[in-house]
Formats: sequence, C-alpha cells, structure tokens
Amino acid sequence: MDVLTRSAALACLTLASIAPAHALELRYGSGDFDMGAAAKPFISVDTSLEVDTWTLAEPHSNINASPLYYQFRADYFDSDTVNKMTDLASVPLTTSLPVIGSSVTDLIADNTAIPVPADYRIHGVNLDVGVGYDVLKTARGHVGVGVNTGVSTPFMKVRNALPVANLALDMLDTFDTEITTYKAGVAVQGSYQATPWLEVAGNASLNHQTGEMDNGWVGSGIDMDGTYRTLEVAAKIKPAKLLNQPQLKNAFVSIGHSRSDWDYDSAAINTPIGSASVPGMFDANFAHDSTWVGAGYDF
Repeated sequence: MDVLTRSAALACLTLASIAPAHALELRYGSGDFDMGAAAKPFISVDTSLEVDTWTLAEPHSNINASPLYYQFRADYFDSDTVNKMTDLASVPLTTSLPVIGSSVTDLIADNTAIPVPADYRIHGVNLDVGVGYDVLKTARGHVGVGVNTGVSTPFMKVRNALPVANLALDMLDTFDTEITTYKAGVAVQGSYQATPWLEVAGNASLNHQTGEMDNGWVGSGIDMDGTYRTLEVAAKIKPAKLLNQPQLKNAFVSIGHSRSDWDYDSAAINTPIGSASVPGMFDANFAHDSTWVGAGYDF
C-alpha cells in the first residue's frame, strides 16, 4: 500500500471516529522532547527541547452500548529554537570511499569528536486511532484490550550557529531529519470511578512502525523500521457533581501525563563520502513527555 493510500485510509478512519464521538476533549500540554540522531560515526545529535502540545482526544467510547469501543488521539507538538552543542567527527569527509585497507570504523578510529554549537527545533504531528473490546466492564470502570494504528511525522531542524564552523561539507546545515512512519500494534486501557466526580484512567500501547526518512546529509527515501510505545495516566473531574452545578453535567476537566517513544533504525544509507550498508549506521530515537490539562464535553 503506497503512502497516499495509507494516508487516505487513516483520514477516513479518523473522521469515522470523530463523527459519532460521545465525548471530545481538547488538551494543552508542556514537557520535553528528547531527540537523538546519528550517522555513525560521523555526526551525533543528542538534545532535549521544551515543547508545547495540543491534543484532540477521545480515550474510550463504546459502540452502541456494546463492549466494543474506539479511541483516537491527534497531537501537534512544537518547540522553540534552542542552541545546543553537537558532536562532529574530525574525519576529512571529502575522502572517497572505499578507502583501501580501511573500513568506515577504521577511518575515524583515531579522530576525536568536535563539539560545535547548533540551533535545534522539533515539531510534528502524531495520530493514533484504534478499536478494542472491554474484557471487564462495571458501573465503576472498565478494562479493555485492542489494536491501534496511526502515523507519526516528527521533523527535526538543525542549523549551524557559527559560520566559521561550516566544516565537514556544511553537515549541520543539511542534517534536517523528517520521518514519516506508519504503525500498528496492541493497546490496553482501563478506568475507575473513584468518586461521583473523579475518574482515574490509564492506557499503554506497543507498536511496530515502518516508513521513510529524509535526511539532508544521508539521503532521502530511506526505509526505517522500529518500535513506538505510549503510556498515559489521567484524572477526569466532573465539576457538576463536585460543585453541585447541574448545568455543567456534561462538562469535565482533566489532567494527566503522557509519554511516547519512537525508536528507528536504518541498515543502509548514502553519505557524501559514498554508500555504506552498515546495520545501525543511522539511527534516531525520540521521546516525548508531556504533562497536560484539558477540558471536554460528553455528548
């Protein structure tokens, strides 16, 4: 299935989920986005940025009062531009490969990484949708298991902060990394009505993901595979019962914490010094933590 077909299928599924939603929740979160990327052993990027996240979510909605349910979550995250240090290998990157009698590892074995300041920004969209079955459901809560799918598009922008440091074929100014992956996996979730006005809930998922990466230095259209994991805990408060305000009976506020981890790996890349097929030569690992508050309405 090509990218366009997969995108259309995901869009249709999302619209189908939103249309009959029993509740919609808008969240604003703040937290950290840890990102690491490396074209081993030439360049290494490892930094943490503060990010803002806007989320539209329906964590759990039963279909026609049956044990079947659906869920979705759509995130948009963005950071400010922050100056950090980046490690560049001191290998002369104009050297052509193959080097007679030398491997890629041998080529840089006696070279030291050079710390260079760079400007970073991360932003992107993450979409998760799924269906499941409540294996346990009572008047006070539920436990459900299901399957989910989605798409992730994190984009890392890197710029050299020192013109005099434009060495190594302007590596920093070409190390922008855009990843588009599709994922599928399993999920578990649960909730408990602790009081008439307070509900606590949580969910977790584990997914396989596959897609493509475009990196200005190592090339474009590179196949990526890896894992995607999520964990979330939340509390939902109904002010109508807490404040004895019947007119607010369908409104609620929420607070929670979410974490998402992306782990990617590529086995073959093209670099300015030649082609290399080295398992794990390029990898990227992102982690997104967000503490959020939200407001919603039960329809």
